[in-house]
Amino acid sequence: MNGHVTIADVANHLGVSKSTVSHALSGKRRISAEVRSQVMQAVKELGYRPNFAARVMNTRRTGLVGVLVDSLNNPHNTALLEEFGRAFSSYSIQMVLGTADRLEDGRSLLAKFCSGMVDGILNTLPELDADEAQELAGSIPVVTYRRHRQSPLVIDFAAGARTALAYLLKLGHRHIAMIPSGNRMQNNLPDPCCTAYCEQMALIGVPPQIIPVREDTLLAGYEVADRLFDGNATAVLAGNDAVAAGLIRRAIERGIRLPEHMSIIGHDDSPIAVVTSPPLTTLRLPIGPIAAHTVQVLMHAVDPAVPIPEPLTIVPELIVRKSSVNFDNQKQEVPYGEKKFYTH
Repeated sequence: MNGHVTIADVANHLGVSKSTVSHALSGKRRISAEVRSQVMQAVKELGYRPNFAARVMNTRRTGLVGVLVDSLNNPHNTALLEEFGRAFSSYSIQMVLGTADRLEDGRSLLAKFCSGMVDGILNTLPELDADEAQELAGSIPVVTYRRHRQSPLVIDFAAGARTALAYLLKLGHRHIAMIPSGNRMQNNLPDPCCTAYCEQMALIGVPPQIIPVREDTLLAGYEVADRLFDGNATAVLAGNDAVAAGLIRRAIERGIRLPEHMSIIGHDDSPIAVVTSPPLTTLRLPIGPIAAHTVQVLMHAVDPAVPIPEPLTIVPELIVRKSSVNFDNQKQEVPYGEKKFYTH
């Protein structure tokens, strides 16, 4: 259907009243499961979205959502925020950004957001769990990135790591190092990539080489590069593109040829991956679908008239560039394997 789809369009499509569609979307009145299912299917088919600009005027909402993030130095975070902003704008909603690199600061910012400033909160802080965030927010809806229970988003990082390791083994590497996510280590969070790495190294009978970093930044990667290059590893899987870029910078300074002397793989496929020299092989996360899904979950919590999205599972896709292997100069990148992200 062309143009803006309205509740009336959905009602006409189904042959029911506008109030029936409205009640089915809002959940404020009892509607049979069959009718609600029909309404949700029609909403999906027709592409209906509530007019949030009008709703803000009619309901005294602020038209703002708060977004909590731990750092703007991480290219993945900046790319994610850009996609969040794009997704929120489709609902006529603007973001209020709060940065906090300490848990206490995050709690304080969340409390400020709840003073009538915003209609909902998107929490991306790794150390602030979903239950605590919602408890602190009270009646203000909170969606905690990748940890929300309603229409869950699952990113299979372990499967992505196994793909990258299989690729390196196929190239002939055996002594492979791992630089886990600094943010996960600092916050004592499990790292599925690191777990998959250790399991793979055990399978081939080679001791793991884990090199920790204090944070997920280019400088952190640069600081640990000598430890990597002075060992016997011929390849490394970094938990973040910025860290991998720091390794590349130090390799250039030391005259270490990439990929002849060292193959480097990053994670996220952030913008920095294509501007390093050589360009960075990396595990790509489709940030657009991830952000759109997360935003829709929050908008449903703010206004039940917004349909809840289907649960989403994503497996990172390995994008091969010249930091790991030489290939035809005419090619800039080559996807390795199949793209894997799907709804249930």
